[in-house]
Amino acid sequence: MSPPPDFSEAVTAERLVTDLKPLSPVAHVLARLQRLLSDPNSGLDDIAELIRLDAALTTRIIQISNSVWYRRGLPCASIAEAMNRVGFREVYKIVGVVASDSLVSQPLTAYGRNALATWRESVAGAFAAELLADRLGEDMPGAYMMGLLHVIGRLPINQYLQAAKAPTRVLTDEGFPHDHSGAEFALLGFTQADTGALMLTKLGFAPAVVEPIAHQYAPLETPGAYDRMAAILYAARLLSTAYGRQPPVVEIKADAEILGLIHLTAEDVLSHLPDLTTQLSRALQLTKV
Repeated sequence: MSPPPDFSEAVTAERLVTDLKPLSPVAHVLARLQRLLSDPNSGLDDIAELIRLDAALTTRIIQISNSVWYRRGLPCASIAEAMNRVGFREVYKIVGVVASDSLVSQPLTAYGRNALATWRESVAGAFAAELLADRLGEDMPGAYMMGLLHVIGRLPINQYLQAAKAPTRVLTDEGFPHDHSGAEFALLGFTQADTGALMLTKLGFAPAVVEPIAHQYAPLETPGAYDRMAAILYAARLLSTAYGRQPPVVEIKADAEILGLIHLTAEDVLSHLPDLTTQLSRALQLTKV
């Protein structure tokens, strides 16, 4: 067995991603689902065929389709029936909630996050991005996927720091909009945005998802084709940060120039807080089905 790494070693984002333990197979399902959702010629049958590739995911989707949230008539016995019952607009959200439970729902000791906090941050980002994309007439499934996976880059960093026997919670959280990025960069020379973008590229996610995640701490530097989605992710992070806080949430500082890319103010963004709260409450119920 090789000795654990230490901070005197040269380390790169590429190395951490390469050394990361294999992700749940559902990560590959999400990547293919994102491509299907971006194809106007795909339909529920295509998505059902994809979900069938993962037995555990298939079981959970059928189980949820038979829950009180969706139950109509006789119970569904197949993924095709479940897809038709749930509908195209809902299916990617349910898959995302279920998938994130196995993909990102784990304790990240270097970040001071338990499994539930990690899951909530991921799902809150997804629903917040979707709400804003809906308001702006942008790609809702793409925004949802982007929000869901925007902090996935913490997984390889956390694994590396644990292997290096770093002190628990070595990374300082500066809060929105920087999160842990300052501590990550000071320690490693890169941030979780870099490792996350590499992971998603390797999985086959489209640039429309990867580029905003890569530039989440510097949205104004995003390539022009993706700058609006980067601004949506920035606004989604603002909204999800406000979730659960007591008023006044206006104390959270936001960059007006970034929000200007989508012609919103911080107040516009925060007006979606009640909707986000409702969606997250429902997501929590779905995971208990």
